[in-house]
Amino acid sequence: HAIEKLNPIYNTCGVIITPHINKSYFAFLSDMEKLLVGSARHLEYSKSHSLSYLMLHLPFACDYNCTQCCNKVQFTHDGPPLSLVEIKSLIDEAKSLSFSVLVIAGEGEPLLDRNFREIVRIANEKGLMPYIFTNGRHLNPDMLDFLKHQNASLVINLNSLKEEAYESLNRRPGSCKEVQKNIANLRAAFSDTHAELSGYGLRRIAINTVLSKLNKEEIPKIIDFCGDDFVFVLNTPMIRGNAIGDHNFEDVKPRIETIPLGTTSDMKWCAYMRNGISIGSSGEILACAYALECSGYLGNVRQGGLKKYMGAANKVVDNFYAAEGHSRCIVRHQQYPQFINRLKGKK
Repeated sequence: HAIEKLNPIYNTCGVIITPHINKSYFAFLSDMEKLLVGSARHLEYSKSHSLSYLMLHLPFACDYNCTQCCNKVQFTHDGPPLSLVEIKSLIDEAKSLSFSVLVIAGEGEPLLDRNFREIVRIANEKGLMPYIFTNGRHLNPDMLDFLKHQNASLVINLNSLKEEAYESLNRRPGSCKEVQKNIANLRAAFSDTHAELSGYGLRRIAINTVLSKLNKEEIPKIIDFCGDDFVFVLNTPMIRGNAIGDHNFEDVKPRIETIPLGTTSDMKWCAYMRNGISIGSSGEILACAYALECSGYLGNVRQGGLKKYMGAANKVVDNFYAAEGHSRCIVRHQQYPQFINRLKGKK
């Protein structure tokens, strides 16, 4: 019982090592915890940036068919995709409203979008940090050089170091070796971007792993693989989209905990949601970047711009939480389907 009262210990990858964990995990301890540039806690601890996110989806395109993909849901976009001119206008407005970070999380693989580079360039030029989620397959040397010089932070999804497991999870033959080669190049290219902030190591690259029965015993090796170069994040799967009915994602519990990149330091909120605004690829206001079912029910930036809708999604979420209980993540709330049904009933 005395052991259970010990404070968590942090390792170099930002992993919380809890006291009940297998002792082998302590092999990965280091003195300095790492933060990803643009993550919630980085912005909280930095006095030079406000904690504000513009979460922007690009039209769906993906060369993977991941078994855990939560974006394979049935929904209808609220109109045609935002044009590059409209996206530039959103970035301009976000800057005027003191937003700090442009997050490009999908809906699929954002590097496939024809406007991707120009959007990143515009964001950096306007002073917003580009913060990009990617499967890593398209991080060729030219793309790495571009993203490095545009001050981008990158979150690479890596669910296994083993070829069979990796390609079983993403259903893309030959992709494991491609991605690991790209990650090696990424590690080298960004090695001179390491920095420190108030005793924390700052990094611009992170590895994100979704826990499954195929990789749960491999997590220590992935942590070790990250070394001092990558922030490591472990997420439990959301049983949505492709993951519904897949036994590999049922009843999997982590033996370690990590602080999600978007989570505030009090562990109560997802800052992407609480301190940001999520925009669908057609301008839809979303409760969260992954709450695609909200499309068409919370408004559209084409009617009034960002300022009109700031706080609008939070108000709906707060009312739901008051009735059904709090959750850090609205999409992971046990009554999330009920939340969507209530939205639809209000239209």
